[in-house]
Amino acid sequence: MRTEILNRVGYNSLTKKSSNLSVEIVYITPEIAKHYLSYNTKNRTKSDKGITFLTQQMQKGLFIENGESIVFDKNMKLTDGQHRLLAIIKSGKAYHIPVVKGVNVKSMATYDTGRNRSSADVLSINGYQYPTLISAFIKLIYKYEKKGSKQASASSWSRTEVETNQQILNYCKENYDWLHKIVTEVSSIYVKSEFKVLSKSNFCYIVYMLGGTKPNAKVYEFMRNIFGLSRTQDTATSYLYSKLYKAKTKKEPLGFYWILGMCIKAYNYFIDGNPSVRLFRFNVEQELPKINN
Repeated sequence: MRTEILNRVGYNSLTKKSSNLSVEIVYITPEIAKHYLSYNTKNRTKSDKGITFLTQQMQKGLFIENGESIVFDKNMKLTDGQHRLLAIIKSGKAYHIPVVKGVNVKSMATYDTGRNRSSADVLSINGYQYPTLISAFIKLIYKYEKKGSKQASASSWSRTEVETNQQILNYCKENYDWLHKIVTEVSSIYVKSEFKVLSKSNFCYIVYMLGGTKPNAKVYEFMRNIFGLSRTQDTATSYLYSKLYKAKTKKEPLGFYWILGMCIKAYNYFIDGNPSVRLFRFNVEQELPKINN
């Protein structure tokens, strides 16, 4: 059967070519990792952040044997895998990893030149709707809720503020129903607004921050106010909308942590009868205000 299949796809004596490459699966322990690193005579500069990140992934049981190989050239110089080997030593863990030997000595220049698979790619491959938006939404949850970030930029990430693709996929699998509901509702509001004062992912996170996994109608009505779809002049929502609108039109981005604090304050006014408010502030040095329910 195997021979028949190989013949069908054109694999025969005419297509076979000899190669200097060899591949084997090795159970790499810290001791073996140290041995392999003795051949690490010329490689890229070590990244302490990268090594720390991989070490933490291994210690938490999040590092996956994904088939990515350790590579040596034909002179037995290590050309790819130094960070994984160093992380294995630091974590004390061991993994089954393909080891390739005999590659061209110029091969190092070709590594990591393609586009890395993003978390949105992974969600799409697994059949989830809105993969880009849900991926960005989950990252914001991790950054601002789980890690308690006060960073002004919602779209930049440090190693400690972002989850791996596998973690994002797992979170999506466990929470897809409510993630999808929020994203769907946000998209319907977003498309109706003439001026987009916030990105969709930021919008999703604010809805989640105010209403949790089951935001009520009041939360969505508040967000319609923030997007200018229904608002009363001289109120907190009107004041915040004008701030967001001016920042957007003048291309002077506001810090996302500041926006979160202002949204909470405006929401608290909104559910307390939406009284007349001409001015209110939030200091980014402070913790986020408590949300009134």
